[in-house]
Amino acid sequence: MITRWLPISVALLYGVSAEKSLDCPGLFNSSQVLISGLKPYVSAVHPANVTFIPVDNPAYPSPVPDLPEFCRFGAEFNTSTTSKFRFEIWMPRAEHWNGRLRSNPLFDDPLLITPLPLRSLRFRGQWRSEYTQFGYFEPISNNIKDAGGVNYADMGIPLAKYGFAVASTDTGPGHNGSVVDGTFAISNPESQIDFGHRAVHLSAKFAKAISKSYYGKQSQYNYWIGCSSGGKQGVKSAQEYPEDFDGVIAGAPAQWWPHLNGFTTHVNLLNAKTTTPGAVIPTSFFGALYQEVVAQCDNLDGVSDGIITNPRRCKPDLSRVACGSSNSSVYVNATNCLSGAQLVTLKAIYTNWTSTSGEFLFPTFEPGSEFGWAGSVNGFPFGPARVEQDIRIINETELQRLTAIADATDPGQTNAINPNLKPFFKRGGKLLQYHGFADTLIPSGSSLWYYEHVRSYFNNADLSDKYRLFMLPGVGHCSGGPGADAFGGPGQRSVSQGSSGQSLSFDAKHDMILAVMQWVEKGVAPESLIGAKYVYDNRALGTSFTRLLCPYPQVSNASDTYAKAFIQRALT
Repeated sequence: MITRWLPISVALLYGVSAEKSLDCPGLFNSSQVLISGLKPYVSAVHPANVTFIPVDNPAYPSPVPDLPEFCRFGAEFNTSTTSKFRFEIWMPRAEHWNGRLRSNPLFDDPLLITPLPLRSLRFRGQWRSEYTQFGYFEPISNNIKDAGGVNYADMGIPLAKYGFAVASTDTGPGHNGSVVDGTFAISNPESQIDFGHRAVHLSAKFAKAISKSYYGKQSQYNYWIGCSSGGKQGVKSAQEYPEDFDGVIAGAPAQWWPHLNGFTTHVNLLNAKTTTPGAVIPTSFFGALYQEVVAQCDNLDGVSDGIITNPRRCKPDLSRVACGSSNSSVYVNATNCLSGAQLVTLKAIYTNWTSTSGEFLFPTFEPGSEFGWAGSVNGFPFGPARVEQDIRIINETELQRLTAIADATDPGQTNAINPNLKPFFKRGGKLLQYHGFADTLIPSGSSLWYYEHVRSYFNNADLSDKYRLFMLPGVGHCSGGPGADAFGGPGQRSVSQGSSGQSLSFDAKHDMILAVMQWVEKGVAPESLIGAKYVYDNRALGTSFTRLLCPYPQVSNASDTYAKAFIQRALT
């Protein structure tokens, strides 16, 4: 159970009078009166059309272009004598604010509040009182899944395009760095709590208070938008702080923390020289394996498009990648094939992680995700799992023992697997969870496991008016992969930021953020979304194809490569 930690001065925040808006520089002093103990480090107007250049932020060093004028406020707050965190909120001019507050996740516990230009949404210049916070998102290729820092990179789009006031947090000291540095948490339970949930919660409270003081009125709607660790933070907020957000988008959430990190170690032990059950598979082979698996299962949905729509129906014949003259696969040959011992390893990788007594511990990667295995099944655990490797976990027995200890202690209360969402649902909260079926970092089955866990808790009642899960065919970790990965979700940055671009059309049919806003504010749940795949992952080069994305347990089926031809049917 989460310990509710809230300073008395903060508990009184909403009793503070805000009869008129404060100027941006004035927030530096007034915020310290508003929130006892707050230590601002910036409160200044950032001019329009000037690229924001982060300083001393190794996790998010990329410049943020295409910005409107906004008020940048940042502060530090001590949560104990041994712990503290930073947060920032970017607030657009009052005439450009959509009246919403949005949180933007950073690390494993980030927040962002983002403002959209109202003209983009045709809000006709009136403030609609909404706030959004962004959770942590970073592509696996950047190798900083759990790097800490204020997530500047993902604050720009919500501010400039959607008109949100947007916020983010670094979740604590020592967290302004890369994934390989977990020293902030060693022998410091208070920093663990900040990382687990407290920094996100308090950042949301503080950011709302700052925005209320700045605009002279509180936000009408509050949103959390995040993927990966940011997805976990959103689910955790819904579970433990149901009053913080009205709508939550949680992509590929890293919510079963000890089991996810245990699995990351486990699956790499399978392909490490001293611990493999068979023989090590060279990472150079995974490309051929992916091509063979797709060739076998691509047409299960009736369309040959290079995407496995429902990988749970895919049961690849692994003998086709074995060495031997009888092998007819066009993707393997005498020098690019697997021995009998390597097949033992491959079958183990395709098997869910279970304990020595047969207890389910974590799902494994789905068929169709092999294109990314070179980075996730290479014998070297990724991210926090490296800590386990560093302390000499060299066998499965010890790994399972430590995972059991982590289950029992849950340091920092980082897990986000509580199925009791009743308080969140009771106040009208909406949760949209999504996961790419081809995720090569957090197996997509973990979201299916939690979804069924919640349904079981609610006695299999229909929760579709408040909780929906979208499983995305061919989509990797948060984005990427061969699937239609442009749908207006977390971390989908602009082409000018080096990303592929956002949704194909800026409407609730194509844009996940707008769909959740419509769900929260108008009661219209998203029956489907239309995702796009851009040519060479660059929107400026055109659209390769579109896909109908359906809420689980439905799946799209089609006769061609365009969303309009797809229909929904039950996932079997």
